[in-house]
Amino acid sequence: MRKGKLRLAAVVVTAVAGFLATANSQATAAPSGHRAAAVESVPPRPAGVYGPYAIYESCWVAGNNGQQAGQWQSFFCSQNGTDQWWLFTTP
Repeated sequence: MRKGKLRLAAVVVTAVAGFLATANSQATAAPSGHRAAAVESVPPRPAGVYGPYAIYESCWVAGNNGQQAGQWQSFFCSQNGTDQWWLFTTP
């Protein structure tokens, strides 16, 4: 049981670090006319918070399915201070 919690903690830390790195690079990137045109022609990928899920496994399956479908790069599930699970995704 402890090994599973450590693995979950590592996944959460990795996902949060990836999210922060992506957010930071997007905030500091200098926009260019060519890049803006390319971004407008591609529909935005969903990113955000989904849920609630009653159990961790349901949340993880939803996140993994979305990642495999290319809807987001990474995800993690957290109770976020509640007794329900929430899915956090990054574009």
